[in-house]
Amino acid sequence: MAPTGSFDAVVVGSGAGGGAVAYALTRAGFRVCVLEKGPHYTEADFFHDELLVCRRNFFVPSPLEEPHMILKPGDRAAQRSADTWIACCVGGGTVHMSGFFFRLHREDLRLRSLYGEVAGASVADWPLSFDQLEPFYDQVERVIGVSGDAAQNPAEPHKTPYPLAPILSHPAAALVEQGARKLGLHAFPTPRALLSADYAGRSACQYCGFCGSYGCEVGAKSSSLATFLALAARTGKLTLQPRAMVTAVGADRRGRARSVTYLDAQGALHEVRGRVIVLCCSAVETARLLLQSRLANASGQVGQNLLFASFASGWGRFPIPSPHWPPGAGGLPFLDRSIQDFYLLPQAGLPHPKAGTLLFMLPHVNPIFQLERLAHTPAGQPPLWGPTLKRRMREFFHDTRTIEWEAFGEFLPHPGCDVTLDPEVKDRFGLPVARIRLAVHPATGAASDFLAQKGRSVLEAAGAGALGSSSEEPIYTVLQAGTARMGSDPARSVTDPTGQAHQVKNLYVADGSGFPSAGGAPFTLTIMANALRVGAHIVARGKMGQL
Repeated sequence: MAPTGSFDAVVVGSGAGGGAVAYALTRAGFRVCVLEKGPHYTEADFFHDELLVCRRNFFVPSPLEEPHMILKPGDRAAQRSADTWIACCVGGGTVHMSGFFFRLHREDLRLRSLYGEVAGASVADWPLSFDQLEPFYDQVERVIGVSGDAAQNPAEPHKTPYPLAPILSHPAAALVEQGARKLGLHAFPTPRALLSADYAGRSACQYCGFCGSYGCEVGAKSSSLATFLALAARTGKLTLQPRAMVTAVGADRRGRARSVTYLDAQGALHEVRGRVIVLCCSAVETARLLLQSRLANASGQVGQNLLFASFASGWGRFPIPSPHWPPGAGGLPFLDRSIQDFYLLPQAGLPHPKAGTLLFMLPHVNPIFQLERLAHTPAGQPPLWGPTLKRRMREFFHDTRTIEWEAFGEFLPHPGCDVTLDPEVKDRFGLPVARIRLAVHPATGAASDFLAQKGRSVLEAAGAGALGSSSEEPIYTVLQAGTARMGSDPARSVTDPTGQAHQVKNLYVADGSGFPSAGGAPFTLTIMANALRVGAHIVARGKMGQL
């Protein structure tokens, strides 16, 4: 039955931000309605089928029915795509995430003050300090269960240990550590939102290896579905409505957000009222909803400053037999080593003195995905086929073993990357779809190239017999932020430092949309931490009678 009446808070979206803010509010006694456009999957719905889960519309809509219109440099017209969709289901993208959980560094919140302007970019400081965010990092890691060893990463600020020891690593992790040491670098266990032991009533990881792109059928992945939303439900204060496509946010004559309208699975229109409205739809979809609702955009900044993570990836092949690939080690699918020695690079001669994080891992278990990569050729050429492809397959699957690296870098906001409403294309609900311009600032590209070279160097020092690149895509689009920037100046930002819209009281943004910068590592943990911080401000205002 569709929720009716009025709530203390209506939260739109149930992913990293929506789940965390719903947890914060229900724990404080708020009656909260969470509206999620996708289905409510349970652990029983998750299975290991690459075709159904990864190549059809299990997590994201079909571009035929709900496209994002993507415009890349050099394109004459925007193209229908599923790119920049993260996930439409209860728990959002945290359901199928790999769970690489890094904190921002202190410098990430002060890029403009520390390093100045960058030509062609819109660099800005956060309107808060790292010390204000740090307690919420601690809270997220403790509540949901994060596995790692903070003492081994000299770069990341971390006063408290992770609640769980690192996930067990494949013996080949020693190769990455050896290669790093030869170059004077520090490889450390990658922090993961996976349970290395039973925790808070949830079962430990079973080491199936199907993390990225899949839901966890045992609940060991610390998604919003398995953690924040489940805990919020136990308070008795949560009303969760899946398959609710929000069409608009409404404000009253005093300029206060008061309601949300949505279409249910049968196409019926409903209105839900709340003393507070919190948007957590993803940076693309939150911007789209604000633009559709014609709210909070007096500055003209809604949809601007779109952020992602810059991305590069590659591999190294290692000979076998080898003590680093002993018989039976296939039961350990995680290598999980990271390097952050290149996070800050004031002496590297780069256009901007920030690069990012290198992650080292074993290849994903999806066979079709791996085959496509083996068959890949430069743009404009047909994919490999026949004897040449067979040789590559034999080398990959039988004759060698592979370690992969991924580079996540600082993505500078700039005028060539933004979200608007498409003037022509509408989705199956009759609403204008998001039109996304994707482009990389030259300084971002330079830093990404630098990281890529370092990733190859580590594997070469580790003894790889062959090296290669895996991806030509420079942007990791499922990590997105920035389109409703936080700031103290209403002329240059969309929300104030607490996440409340400057022009619309009681309308908050609690996903990555508020970020002025995204850092040099996957930032899902920061979305959760900031959402708890926004929730704490809402609770405090409620106690003072200011809602």
